[in-house]
Amino acid sequence: MALTQTTTLRVTTELRDEIARLAEQRSTSMLQVVTEAVHRLSRDEWWTSVRDALDDLDSEQAALYQAESRRLDAAAADGLDGG
Repeated sequence: MALTQTTTLRVTTELRDEIARLAEQRSTSMLQVVTEAVHRLSRDEWWTSVRDALDDLDSEQAALYQAESRRLDAAAADGLDGG
């Protein structure tokens, strides 16, 4: 098994203590808490960029997007009526 490279990150004592508290509360490592926080922030920023892009659509582009969304929703639900 190859070793993963690591580095040191300086944080305030208060932040370190908060990370440790969260890790203990979740029965996980401090590294896992930080990793999850970074992944969540990355995902949140991605969704913000999606919302911003949708907000920038002109009316014609918005109508095309909505029509395509309805088609995809219908296709995804096809045959899932429980019958």
